[in-house]
Amino acid sequence: MRPSLLSSALLTGVAIPLLVNSLSIPSSSSLSSSKRLQERDELDKPPIKPAFSEEVQDKHLRSDYPRGPWKSKPWADGWLPNHCIEEAEFNKLYPLDFEVRDVWFKDCGVPWTVCRHKDAKEKWRSILDTLSAVPVGMRQYIANLVILPGATEAGQNATIQAAAYTRGSVLVFTPTYFKLGVLFHEVTHIMDMVALAPFLQQQGFPEGMPFSRTKYWKYAYGNDTAVPTPYSRASWQEDFADAGRWAMSHVSRFRGLREYSKGWEACRTQIEAFEWWMMGRIFLKKGICTGKVEGGEAVRVVEVLEEEQRKPETKVAGSGVEQIVLPAGAANMFFAYHGGI
Repeated sequence: MRPSLLSSALLTGVAIPLLVNSLSIPSSSSLSSSKRLQERDELDKPPIKPAFSEEVQDKHLRSDYPRGPWKSKPWADGWLPNHCIEEAEFNKLYPLDFEVRDVWFKDCGVPWTVCRHKDAKEKWRSILDTLSAVPVGMRQYIANLVILPGATEAGQNATIQAAAYTRGSVLVFTPTYFKLGVLFHEVTHIMDMVALAPFLQQQGFPEGMPFSRTKYWKYAYGNDTAVPTPYSRASWQEDFADAGRWAMSHVSRFRGLREYSKGWEACRTQIEAFEWWMMGRIFLKKGICTGKVEGGEAVRVVEVLEEEQRKPETKVAGSGVEQIVLPAGAANMFFAYHGGI
């Protein structure tokens, strides 16, 4: 799809027509024939050749997914979201070194709460511009965004656990990795657990089952000769997340993934399966959020001697926006990013 068409669809709120009209949901007999895939964790198919260039993709994504308008407001002194406190402590950082802002976008009636370490090289404007470029159908699954300092800025006592990771619906980044490609990858982990949960439960899967570990995704993998990236081989979830990352370029570039690799068709079924299942949930009709995962509750971390500061509101319930509730086990999900920059 041409970038101009993608931008038009985003602006007018028209759902993007999928490029995979020929992709059919596999029959029960087809799915049952791939039972040998059911218990596999590490995938044994090779990555495509030549490899996709993440550096080139990041340049394209900045133009393919333009930033949108936003407004923000800092939190009152002495309060932090509990998720931000947890991630500060996990990385052995001092919680009071984090700044907090609520940010509103035109496509949703509730704000996102973002935490930024004071020594992070990524500045507020850049952080919020990048977040605004994420389609609202993806962004609505983010509870909180936390920006850490890089390892050299963090101080001697800090231990930055990973350059980027997802815990439940909380996204955590160091500045070097805070780019749309990695951001799409990490949000896709959340969508893997949450976006299709009602459908999967209707089909008899246990609550909390990631879509990527079901027969539907494994069927797509089984019909390809390669996976999108070397990192895709780590697990079903990483294969799904990297397929999602590259599917976002497949729908936004005039020549699709041919712009990145002449060998992309070796993973075509995975890319098109992601589009079939997910693009209607990413590019929403009317371009307005259909819900929002609730951010972490505000916790008082220091007594303010000045006039009593009101507790920041983080509840989605009662806002007029539907609360997206994580299925059982999803809050404990943890994925550390080990792909390319």
